[in-house]
Amino acid sequence: MSSRSSMAQGLVFALAACGLWGAIYMVPTLLPEFSPLQITFARFGLYGVVALCIFAPRAARLRPRIRRVDLLRLAWLALVGNIAYFAVAATAVQWVGVPVTSLIVGLVPVLVPLMARHTAGSLPLRHLAMPLLLIVLGIVTINSQALGQALSAGGTGGTRYAGGVFMAVLALLAWSRYAIDNNRFLRDSSFNGSEWSTLWGLVVGVLSLVLAALWWWLAPAATQQIPPARWQTFWLLCLGMAIFCSWLGNLAWNAASVRLPVSLMGQLVVFETLFTLLYHFAWERRLPDWTECLAMALILTGIGWSLKRFAQVARDAEALAPAPAAASTGLAMALRHIRRGSFRLRQLAGLRRHA
Repeated sequence: MSSRSSMAQGLVFALAACGLWGAIYMVPTLLPEFSPLQITFARFGLYGVVALCIFAPRAARLRPRIRRVDLLRLAWLALVGNIAYFAVAATAVQWVGVPVTSLIVGLVPVLVPLMARHTAGSLPLRHLAMPLLLIVLGIVTINSQALGQALSAGGTGGTRYAGGVFMAVLALLAWSRYAIDNNRFLRDSSFNGSEWSTLWGLVVGVLSLVLAALWWWLAPAATQQIPPARWQTFWLLCLGMAIFCSWLGNLAWNAASVRLPVSLMGQLVVFETLFTLLYHFAWERRLPDWTECLAMALILTGIGWSLKRFAQVARDAEALAPAPAAASTGLAMALRHIRRGSFRLRQLAGLRRHA
């Protein structure tokens, strides 16, 4: 498979993952009477159940290949990329609001290339400066109006506000760390994307159930009268997130991780925001305003520019790859001609001796 076709497949998988992940943010809107922690623990607990059903028929084949280091890495990814990320992000939302939190966490496409600039397949930072600048401008533009409203409203103390910003920065670091570590751990493991996603689901499911039990034991929530029909909707939506957003989304992202450079993967995360906006506009049955259109145009232009830079690197690598093969083929042909010539010389010498 050529590097260009591999990159094209990786882009398709990454967009599919972002499209599935973008739907996650609509669920709290559909379940306003449930807390974010209830939705989170239910989602990842059911993700563990789904992963167990997938793992069971393959257990005899997968279990001997599981190393202790794999379990530790999966636990790290589950804690950082799922549980800890949501916990600090939810705290930031409560302390400083959604606009400030989304503005800070939305810088993941900028931070990941900076953190992964020394990994394989990365480009020098100077080649990514202008595309990243456009992405930053797009993120700022898409949050500017809501951010201005939040700041003008006030009502938060300095300490609480600083703590919320700190929590949002932790969420940014958690997601960025996850994007880099997942790429590296998957490449170093003996599992493919599907197997890795299944094992990851088992680990995050166990951790979620343990932490949920601990949370309900230490801080029991006041009983809330929720109709049984709403509980049925709650479990159906959480099951949908477990299957499509968690397992299938992670599967698609892992498939992209083995085909694309890690610094490019970090920039593609911004498509999750764009898909979220698309679902949001469809739910509200309206078109984006000029500010939202401008922001999306800046983001898409920045990503397209980055893709062009990475595609150029892939074309250059593909153009250089046949050179060693051609050289070795030419050398082999030359050796064959030399051997044939030597054999013919020995034949002539034998004929002369007989003569």
